[in-house]
This record gives sequence, structure tokens and C-alpha cells, in this order.
Amino acid sequence: MPKTNVDGVKINYRIVGDGPHTVLCLPGFLGTIDLDFQPFFDKADKTKFRWVCWDPPGYGDSRPPPREFTRNFWENDAELVWKLMQKLGIKTYSVFGWSQGGATGMILAANNPESVQKLITLGAEYAIDKNSVRVYSAMKGIDFWPEDKLKKQLKYYDQNYLKRMTEEMFDVAVEINTNNGGDFLRNTPSLIKCPVLIMHGTEDTTSPVENAHKFHSKIKNSELKIFPTGKHDLHLTQTQEAVEIKSTDGCMNYVGQTVP
Repeated sequence: MPKTNVDGVKINYRIVGDGPHTVLCLPGFLGTIDLDFQPFFDKADKTKFRWVCWDPPGYGDSRPPPREFTRNFWENDAELVWKLMQKLGIKTYSVFGWSQGGATGMILAANNPESVQKLITLGAEYAIDKNSVRVYSAMKGIDFWPEDKLKKQLKYYDQNYLKRMTEEMFDVAVEINTNNGGDFLRNTPSLIKCPVLIMHGTEDTTSPVENAHKFHSKIKNSELKIFPTGKHDLHLTQTQEAVEIKSTDGCMNYVGQTVP
């Protein structure tokens, strides 16, 4: 896969398809192109769309340097990925952000309305609340992860680095929950001007479905798509349903509609 230098960071990225409409895909916590989006790309339309994805800095093959978890890492990712797209010569595009990538996508859209035409979020967190802290606390115990999940992560990270990242993310979560009341997006949702499709599963235990309704109430030009049996990674477990063109609110249909 190609790499390019953005602000001193060698960013690993992938472009899939050659369609006229570009969609930037943003992985979640610990996420890589292969882990978070390759199964989605396998079923996505590659003639109508051009899909761009990256390994966020410190993840996957976008190393060194190692991942830095700070209070503002979402903002840092949003700025860096915008610069990546500029360097690739892609000036306008839609964004599909999963989990933490959804928060990055919101910041990207709010800060760069001239670039982001549409935004899709899936399983995004509205705030770092007590549930979030519990989730990140549980993730620290990598020795107790399901064997298949740990095996997938160890293809990209050694155990020490994986443990370090989960511990640092937990520390940031506690800090935000304690000092900011869990609010890490501030007024970002209300600043988004492009159309937004908010997707969420009712069985998402990582980011409860209430988050989707909160976003819907804050983002003016937004639609809500709730998957009755969807889990946090429903774009991987219910991929065909998520991308189905004939569905009026399917991913590909949504980004392919004419932008006002």
C-alpha cells in the first residue's frame, strides 16, 4: 500500500475503486484499513465510488511515530487527514466515520465545510460518559479479550504496544469524563453544515443507541438510520444491508445522491 508524508508522519492509505464520487473512510479505536473497512470495501460499489481509507497516525502501518493519546487527538486526526486528502489532490468528498472515526469525521466536516459534501457516522460516541469509561477500562485487559479479536490485533501490534495504547486511551477517557463532564466534541455537532446520516445499532454496547438520538437532535441537517439488531461493527457484520443501493438510506445511495 502507498505511503505519503504528511506533517512529518508517514501515512499509510488505500484507494479502492475509481468512481466519480469519493468517500473518505475513517477507522475507529486501534483501527486499520484492513481491520475496519476491507470487508466493507469487498461489497461496496467501486464503479460509482472511489473509497479512500487511512491508518490513523500510530495505527497499523502509519508508524513510526507511535500513537499519542491526548485530549485533542480527534482534532489532530481531523487536521491530518484533511491535509492527506489535499496532498492526494482530492478537494471534495464525503466522509464515513466509524466509532472514534465518526467523531473525527464530525470535526473534519465542521472545520472544512468546503471539502466535506456529506457525512455518515456509525456507532459514534456523543460523550465520554461512565459507560465509555467502563468500556475503555475493560479493553485494558487484553489478556482477557476473545482469542480471535486479540489475534487480529496482534497482526499489527505487539502486546506491549497494544497494552500501552489501551491504557493511555483509558487515561484520556477518565480525564475527559472527570474534567470536562465527558464533553469532548464541544459544539462541533451544531457547526456541521453538510447533510449527515447517523447510523447506529440498537444492540451496540460500546456506544449505546441513545448517542445517535442525541446527535440527531444537535445536527440540523441530519437523518437517522437505526438497525434493530445492529451491533457496534454492523458495517462488518451486516455489510450488505449497510451498503445496499436500493435502500433509500443505504450508505452508497446516501452519498451518491445529488448534494444540494
